[in-house]
Amino acid sequence: MPIRISGMNSGLDTEALVSELVSAYNKKTDKYVKAQTKLSWKQEAWKTMSAKTYSFRNSLDKMRFASAYNLKTTSVSNSSKVSVTAGNNAVNGTQTLQITSLAKSGYLTGGKVKSLTGSPVSGSTNMGMLGVSESGDFSINGKRITVSADTTVNDVLSKLKDAGVSANFDATNQRIFVSAKESGEDADFSLTALNGNGAKALSALGLNVKPADDDMTYAQYVAAYDGKSDSALISMLQSYGNGDKETDRLITSFAKEYKNADDTTKSIVLQEFKDFISYAKDVHVQGKTDDEIGYNKDAARIYGQDAEIKLNGAKFTSNSNSFSINGLTINALALTGEDEVLSITTSTDNQGIYDKIKDFLSEYNSLINSMTSSYNAENTNSYEPLTNDEKDSMSEKEIEKWEEKGKSGILRRDSTLSTLMSAMTTVMSKSYTINGKSYALSSFGIKTLGIMNAEKNEQNAYHIDGDADDESTSSNTDKLMAAITADPDGVTQFFQKLSSDLYDKLGENMTSTTLRSYGTFYNDKEMAKEYSDYTKTISDWEQKVADIEDSYYKKFAAMESALAELQSQTSQLSGLLGM
Repeated sequence: MPIRISGMNSGLDTEALVSELVSAYNKKTDKYVKAQTKLSWKQEAWKTMSAKTYSFRNSLDKMRFASAYNLKTTSVSNSSKVSVTAGNNAVNGTQTLQITSLAKSGYLTGGKVKSLTGSPVSGSTNMGMLGVSESGDFSINGKRITVSADTTVNDVLSKLKDAGVSANFDATNQRIFVSAKESGEDADFSLTALNGNGAKALSALGLNVKPADDDMTYAQYVAAYDGKSDSALISMLQSYGNGDKETDRLITSFAKEYKNADDTTKSIVLQEFKDFISYAKDVHVQGKTDDEIGYNKDAARIYGQDAEIKLNGAKFTSNSNSFSINGLTINALALTGEDEVLSITTSTDNQGIYDKIKDFLSEYNSLINSMTSSYNAENTNSYEPLTNDEKDSMSEKEIEKWEEKGKSGILRRDSTLSTLMSAMTTVMSKSYTINGKSYALSSFGIKTLGIMNAEKNEQNAYHIDGDADDESTSSNTDKLMAAITADPDGVTQFFQKLSSDLYDKLGENMTSTTLRSYGTFYNDKEMAKEYSDYTKTISDWEQKVADIEDSYYKKFAAMESALAELQSQTSQLSGLLGM
């Protein structure tokens, strides 16, 4: 912008004069700026209203189908032993239940670890300080772990974790704890020595636990697997567990690892299996006692176990205490007695259906009340958007209150809003024939209070007779719950049809047109174009004002130049006359 120095000769406030001369044009520009701002307020209000309406329509989607109302409730005869949740597809009636075992996670509490010096063991203590001088191997879940005199306790823990179990060392109690990451028999782990030095290492770590009584002995391992060819051993590993449930956890672990391994790893698992058989043969031939094998007597082992229940006499197992059976989610909490039989009773959840209908009406009321309030808002035309000059004379709080008031009536008597409200209220007043009988919302004690009795702008909202949360109708007879109890299918069919029609009607008002984008309930395209047109018009008028200002400034500049020339000539004449 050029620097303008004016009024030096004339003494006139040129800028004030120019400002006054173009004020009419500036007012014209301000008019368009205000109109554009008001349009932006309307766009903002409609975006909010449209989003609410869109959300409400989405909530109607599920209510068009019977599955939304197919709610179930269930009760059990002893909630301290089982909790049951009924899904929509659960069968009504009473069923029997027995809980014969609970799921457990595999857990090994190691024996106390002792150093040769008698000093406390830490994570940095190496195997040499625990009495292990030679390298040894043991296996967990078919994965070899090799330790030497230099291997620390932390190194062992890290290798155990890499093998897929949880492991940590409790320095306070001087014990190592190993556990499966999940409950159930299949998630359990198996830990065994692959050679004599491996057994010594496990003993030093407090992890050499005597096998369970139902596992095979070393003699049985040798009899079953020693001397077999690789192909025979592979065949056994591949077939193990395919028939009747096996009892030997160790072989199950090797077999599971072998089946899950890739071709390269299969050979490694096979070699570990052969090493174990060799170790078992050595123990068997030498006839070693438990003390000679080095079992840690203060260690304790809990084996992973599946949960087992009998539902209506049929047996079901799970690796957790949770079962999903024919629409029921059963969480076993405690074992039942030998002759104890629990009962599970499932029925239609009448209260759930009632609450779903109530939630639907509550959401509808919230939306229609918002629409009604916006449509009936008081006239706020006097609260036009403020110009920058007007804002300069007001505080931020005053500006905020002014604009808030102006925005509050922006959708007053809006024709698009009127059309949308009419579409919704028309559907809500419809009646439907169910099993040969006509029903409307009023048939279930659901109605509006009317313009004379309703709160301001809530004349289109629906109330449920007998609703304890509704002061207006709580004392009336509860027809809705009575209808649900007597004929839940009939009630749900009515609300399916009502929801479907309302969903479709709202859909008709959000289709794409030349004026409206899909998914909106107002003419967003038209408003966007109008906003763009205002931007261009404002720009044109701002340029026009600038041009007019320049024209006036040029004229005043010419006048100043003429006055300067006149003053110069006058001065010269005075000099000649000696004045």
